Amino acid sequence: MSLIVCDINDVEPGVTLAGAVFHPARPNRELLEPGVELDARLLRRLKQLGVRELWVHHEALADLDRLIPPTLGQARRAACEQLYQDFKQMADITVTSGHVQIYRRAVMDMVCELAGNRAVGGLSERLIGGPPGLFTHATNVAYLSVLVGLELETYVVGQRQRLTADHARDLTSLGIGALLHDMGKLTLPKQMHHWQVLSADDHAAAALADGSADEWLDDLPDDPRDAYRSHTLAGYHLLRGSRAPAPATQIVLNHHQRWDGSGFPDMSDATESRREGTQQGEAIHIFSRIVAAADVLDHLMHDASGKTRPAVSALSALASRQFEGWFDPVVRDTLLRCIPPFVIGSQVTLSDGRAAAVVRPSVEQPCRPAVRLLGEADREADGCYPTLDLRETPDVHIATCSGHDVAQHLFALEERRPLRRIAEAV
Repeated sequence: MSLIVCDINDVEPGVTLAGAVFHPARPNRELLEPGVELDARLLRRLKQLGVRELWVHHEALADLDRLIPPTLGQARRAACEQLYQDFKQMADITVTSGHVQIYRRAVMDMVCELAGNRAVGGLSERLIGGPPGLFTHATNVAYLSVLVGLELETYVVGQRQRLTADHARDLTSLGIGALLHDMGKLTLPKQMHHWQVLSADDHAAAALADGSADEWLDDLPDDPRDAYRSHTLAGYHLLRGSRAPAPATQIVLNHHQRWDGSGFPDMSDATESRREGTQQGEAIHIFSRIVAAADVLDHLMHDASGKTRPAVSALSALASRQFEGWFDPVVRDTLLRCIPPFVIGSQVTLSDGRAAAVVRPSVEQPCRPAVRLLGEADREADGCYPTLDLRETPDVHIATCSGHDVAQHLFALEERRPLRRIAEAV
C-alpha cells in the first residue's frame, strides 16, 4: 500500500484510491472509500462535484502509510457537520447552554484526536475544502487554533499565570471560542460572511467577475465596513447567556484585536465604558491571539472569488509584511512552522524538472521539505526511490505542487529556537 495526493486532472482511469473522498460542500459526507478503482465515469462525476485532489497509490511511497492514520480528521468533520446543522436551524439566532455542551464535546474529541497523533496532526491532512462557509471556516479555525495551542503549551501556560498549570493548559475554551468566533455574522448579509483580509474593492471585483454585482450591492448595508465590525459585539451578546466559558466569549469579542492595537472593537461598547479603546499586545487574551491568526490564515486559503488557493500561497501571504503588527509574533511564527505549505504525500515538480513527492516536512524552513524522487531515471540499483532533503540542496526548490505554480510563493523563516519536534518525530 502507498499513497500520493494528486490534482484530479492528473489522475488516470484505473488508479486505486488510497484515501476516502468527501463531498466538497458537505465535509462529513463520504463519497468514496479507500480501495475504489476510479474509472472515467467516477472521475468525471467527482470533477462535477468540485473535488480537486485525490489520494491515490504509488509504489515509491509505501513507507508513508504509517504517517497518515485513516481516522485523522473524523472529529473535525463531525464538528463541522454539527455546526452545519445548527447554523441552518438557528433561525432565532440564539445559542443555548445545550449548544455549548455539544461544542465542548466536539472540541474535546478534536483535542484528543490531535494529541493522539501529535507527530502528524498538522502535517498530513488538508483543511476542510469546498466553498467557503461559516461552518467550514469555523471548524478549520478551531482545528488550527487547537493545533497551535498544543504546540505552544508552555507559552500558553506562561500567559495564563493566574491559573494553575493544569487549568492553564486546558484548550477546551480555545476550541469552543474558535468554533463560535463568527457567530455574530449570522446577523449580517450573507455576502459579508467572508469579509476579513479582503477589502471592499476585492469583494466588489469578485462580484463583477461572476455577474452578481447588482445583487451583491443591493443587499449590503449603507456602511458595510461598520456593519462588518459589528459582528464581534453581536456574537459576544449571543453567547453571554449561554454559559459559554469566559475565555470563549472573549475570543468571540476580540478575535479581531491586533497586536499593535489597530484592531476592533472599541472595548467601551462591551464594557459599558469601563474600558475604552482597542486592546493590544499581551493585554489581548492568548486564546484570542491564537484565533486571530488562525482566522486570517483560513481566509487566505481562498481568493476573492472563493476559489481555493495552494496552502503555500496562503502561508506566504501570512508571512509577508502585509500582516506586520497584526499578530503575536510567537503565535504567527508557530502557525507558519506547524502548518506545512506542502503536506506529506503532495505531488511536486522540482525546479530541475524532476517529479517528486513530499515525505518529510521541515520546521526550520517549511518550504524546503524532504522529497522522494519518483522518476524511473532516479531509481537506484536496489530498486529504491531516493530521498532528497531540499534544505541541503539550495539550488533546487519546489516549482509546482498538484499542478499549481508555487515558486513565487516560497518563503524563508528566520532561525529561531525550535518548536517541539513534531516534524522530526515523523
